Amino acid sequence: MLSENFTNDAIDIDSLPKYQEIALKKPHASYWKVICINLIICFLFIGIIAGLLLVFNEKIKPYLLAVVSAYVILLIIFFLVFWASFSKRGYAIRTHDVIYKDGIIAESTTIVPLNRIQHIELNEGILSRMFKLGSLQIFTAGGVSGHLRIGGIPIDEAKSIRDIILRKLDLIESVETETNLDE
Repeated sequence: MLSENFTNDAIDIDSLPKYQEIALKKPHASYWKVICINLIICFLFIGIIAGLLLVFNEKIKPYLLAVVSAYVILLIIFFLVFWASFSKRGYAIRTHDVIYKDGIIAESTTIVPLNRIQHIELNEGILSRMFKLGSLQIFTAGGVSGHLRIGGIPIDEAKSIRDIILRKLDLIESVETETNLDE
């Protein structure tokens, strides 16, 4: 049963904060180097396999030019797509939420309210560690689709963000606990 004080007023959409106006912080420039190194390693493996097939498989040898051309074109396309993706990424940590934006063709902006965050992880891959970068993985109560990964953050900044979010989570939890005890 609804209480007598219940209201369900319409919200003036124009008065809501505009997340599009928030200045998003870009991943660190060295993160592009990490992406490039990963792409090069991946394409080296593909190139080695293609080279071995070309050398040892007589049926593929006549297609040498086509295979090499396809390899080079794919390499260029992948670098361009990853560069475009890298340049579109951005994040912001606000008082009540975390914003992350990415995407090339279909831009995606994810806003995770702090009170939905269950835990946060700081990850450092071997290449990221070389460039003193880390990534934050935020796990929400929404399940797998609610997870958010923000890569390319300088490690000191990533640790600070993690600590800020953890403090805010502790504060939210203590307020909720007090509210439940008062009821």
